[in-house]
Amino acid sequence: MVALSGAHTIGQAQCVTFRDRIYNNASDIDPDFAATRRGNCPQTGGNGNLAPLDLVTPNNFDNNYYSNLIAKRGLLASDQILFSGGSTDSI
Repeated sequence: MVALSGAHTIGQAQCVTFRDRIYNNASDIDPDFAATRRGNCPQTGGNGNLAPLDLVTPNNFDNNYYSNLIAKRGLLASDQILFSGGSTDSI
């Protein structure tokens, strides 16, 4: 599952899929990252607005996805939870 989620190093997500994470989650997200993402995803409306999953290398298939998770900069809650869930810590 960890390897499969690495495909999230490329692609985009609709605002509706990550809004709750950037507005209502202070525990497992970098506050500066959340603030940056709020610029393209308003608290209401804009459900279809797209955001790259990786701000640094959005079009490259690389390991920056994992670096983002270490820094609590995973855009999708499911990715951050998988990374921080404990059962994958030894991988």
